[in-house]
Amino acid sequence: MKQLVDRILSLSVWTPGSRLMRRLRFPGKFSLISLGFMVPLLWLLCVYHTAAMQDLRVVRLERTGLRFVQPLYQAREAAIGWRLLARNAAQGEAAEGLAERRQAFEAAYRRVDGYAAAADNPLGATAEMAALREAYRAAQAGFASADEAYQKLSALDLALARLADNVTDSSGLALDPNLATYRLMSATLLHGPQVIRQMSELRSLGRAALKTGSIDAQQGALLQRRLAVAEHEQALALADLALVARAAPEHAQVRRGEVESAVAAVFATLRSTFPPGQSELAADRAAFGAQLNAAIALQFGEVGQNLAILDRMLAERESALLRALYSTLALCLLGVLLAAYLCVGFYQSMLSGFKRVRHELIAISMGDLRAEIDDAGRDELAGLLRELGNMQKALRDTVQQVQQASDHVVASSIGIAQGTRELSARTESAASALEQSSAALEQTTSTVQMTADAVRQASAISIANAATATRGGQVMHTVVATMEGIEASSKQIGEIIGVIDGIAFQTNILALNAAVEAARAGEQGRGFAVVATEVRALAGRSADAARQVKELITRSSREVRAGTEVVRQAGQAIGEIVENAAHIKSLLDDVANGAREQSAGIGQIGAAVAELDRDTQANALLVEQTAAAAGTQREVAVRLAAQVDEFRLPGQRAAALVEGIDVDGIIDAHRQWKVKLRDAIEQGGRVDVKTLARDDCCALGKWIHADGQRLRGRASFTALVEQHARFHRVAGQVGELINKGEYVRAEQALGHGSPFSSATIDVVRVLSAAKRLGFE
Repeated sequence: MKQLVDRILSLSVWTPGSRLMRRLRFPGKFSLISLGFMVPLLWLLCVYHTAAMQDLRVVRLERTGLRFVQPLYQAREAAIGWRLLARNAAQGEAAEGLAERRQAFEAAYRRVDGYAAAADNPLGATAEMAALREAYRAAQAGFASADEAYQKLSALDLALARLADNVTDSSGLALDPNLATYRLMSATLLHGPQVIRQMSELRSLGRAALKTGSIDAQQGALLQRRLAVAEHEQALALADLALVARAAPEHAQVRRGEVESAVAAVFATLRSTFPPGQSELAADRAAFGAQLNAAIALQFGEVGQNLAILDRMLAERESALLRALYSTLALCLLGVLLAAYLCVGFYQSMLSGFKRVRHELIAISMGDLRAEIDDAGRDELAGLLRELGNMQKALRDTVQQVQQASDHVVASSIGIAQGTRELSARTESAASALEQSSAALEQTTSTVQMTADAVRQASAISIANAATATRGGQVMHTVVATMEGIEASSKQIGEIIGVIDGIAFQTNILALNAAVEAARAGEQGRGFAVVATEVRALAGRSADAARQVKELITRSSREVRAGTEVVRQAGQAIGEIVENAAHIKSLLDDVANGAREQSAGIGQIGAAVAELDRDTQANALLVEQTAAAAGTQREVAVRLAAQVDEFRLPGQRAAALVEGIDVDGIIDAHRQWKVKLRDAIEQGGRVDVKTLARDDCCALGKWIHADGQRLRGRASFTALVEQHARFHRVAGQVGELINKGEYVRAEQALGHGSPFSSATIDVVRVLSAAKRLGFE
């Protein structure tokens, strides 16, 4: 069933109605729906009232017809009696009461004529009334014979009957919708008059036949036909009265046994007195006439009684219709008043509920989460308010957590931004140091390679030195041997020099002796003395030379001995050098191998340092990007905090003073501008646009144009001045819409995403950033 209902409700036929309802406010919706219900209700009520009034008009018209018919039947009764007595008088028979009958007719006629001539007569019957007047004037002219009296008064009775039939038809009696009244009308106005008419005709025919004592076949047939018609009409009348008794037993007295018995006795008398086919008659004419006169009188009496009962029944129906109409109208009025009362209560409860929901939603949309939502009641709006309260509590908790988190994020982002700036500087320094280290390492690598080459060369040289030292050792052995030989030769030379020194000494002695001898020789010996002197001098020089040579040889010997010792030591040293050279060769080989390995390791270190330098450069780039991202994150965090600052939570927060102003108070004051504008829309008030459009009238504007001027050089203060001026310009435009009465456009101008909303957010964003970062 629910699926069927959902399927029906999902049909596109409901779309225009949904669109119309979305365009209307609740009063319009309520009025339209109420009108939709009231129109058919009022239409049905009007139809019912029209039908009830129509029924009342029908009943009243029927009663009017009855009031018209009653004197008509009185006139007919008088006319029939007048006809009988006038005919009797014309025939020379007794006619007692003729004048009274005529007077009774005239009285009844005047009543009938008065009804017909009345200005408010709704029945018309002009032609029938004219025929009646004409027949009455003819009857008033007198009668020359019994037949003329019969003809004129029969015409008068016929005119009365036709007028009665017309009144019965035009008054609606012939179309009465109620079974009892219709049957009573039928028995009284349709069949009863026919019975009376036929009985009066039968009375005339019978009295005429009884007067002559015979009846011809034609008159007998006419009498039988009229008797049959009378019996038929009487049977129909009795059937109608029987139905009336069943349908309205409280009116059962309409059936009177006396009338039925009298009529039945008349029919029996007629059948017994005038049997079919019998021409000779033998009956008491006076008794016959008296019996029919009594029966006709009873018939007229019954008609009058039935008309009175019919009028009473119609009066009861009129009263019942009036009671039904008044009770229905009263019930409808009571129901409408009750419905109106309940609708007003429903309207007020729904409107107040919608206003509360709207007020709370506006407060939530404006960020005011401080008020507790009153959810008193058990209807759907109370449930909606409860859910709205739950949503507010959840939103309050969420905003509180987001507020705390945003503050932490702002603080963290500021720390991250500062840290990334420091890290960027350090990374740049490290990159520079790594670049220098890489260059130094390249130089070290080159030096190590050169050292390795030098070690290889030194190793080769040490090998050559070792070989040379070996050869030097061998040479030193030879030198030692040679030095030893020189030492021995020096000893021999010393000995030879000693011999030469002895020879020189002896030569000097000899020369001295020769000189002495030459001196003794005198002049002869002068030459010899000279030679001896020269020899002595030469011997002295030879002795000196020999002495010097000896000294030299001695010194040379000592030196040779010392040299020999040195050479010996040198030989030992060279041996050690040879050993050390071999050891150096081994060490140089190790150094060369280590230098090669070190060169390879330094090469790898150089590659690693180069890779590290590239990574450091990349890290420096990433650090710069991270610093930029941290700055962006700080801006985003500040914007997030600004969004959160638009909410107000329960509890008194400490005033956030920045440069001497309470930022939170300023934010709340700017939110109140929206509240004031919405109140003006709701109440249809006016707004001071000139003051609203100025940016130096509010608390923030006064601070900006006074104490805040000391911050003119700061970018955030400049942004605040621009955004604050823009906010008041947009607010002034909204105020102009309100003053023009364009409340729908003004409502839209305050909605989310509007210039007013964006201007408010921009001001709050700058103030929120200033609260956390100061005016930068």
